[in-house]
Amino acid sequence: GGAERHGLPIGFHVFGTSGHPTTGAGWPSYYIEEGAGHSTSCQTVVTSLVIEGVFERFPKLKVVMIEGGFAWMPALTWRLDKLFERMRGEVAHLKRRPSEYIREHVWLTTQPMEEPDDRRQLFDTIDWIGHDRLLFASDSPHWDFDDPFRAFPAGLDEDVRRRICAENGKRVFRV
Repeated sequence: GGAERHGLPIGFHVFGTSGHPTTGAGWPSYYIEEGAGHSTSCQTVVTSLVIEGVFERFPKLKVVMIEGGFAWMPALTWRLDKLFERMRGEVAHLKRRPSEYIREHVWLTTQPMEEPDDRRQLFDTIDWIGHDRLLFASDSPHWDFDDPFRAFPAGLDEDVRRRICAENGKRVFRV
């Protein structure tokens, strides 16, 4: 309740070793498996926060999912809404659809930036999530960091880029 009371977001950086396997298939053998697992770890946390009723209990809580990418969010939200409609009786404590809680309470960082061959797919994903829900993250000084001058493909609206790179973070973190 303290973070909510003070208007501060909680950041989740949800991977690494905590004594438990980091994937549903057990311990990764390769770094590429660990890297791909970051987004699934984020999905698990977002699902748990919504379904367990955290946002129902803390209606002003802000959550930032850090370093798990963001393109996974639309599919997760669609799936949760569909399951909610079928299994609503199991989660009677939820007053709204999962997508509504997610849209109101969850922000995502851009790192690692998804890079589809067709950049319009990335633009569509950003539009679906909402420009106001993305915060630029570089992950510097790691070898796979996203350079803010090269991370976004050509053609992204300059106002959208400015909001993602600066304005959204200022608003979420109240600086």
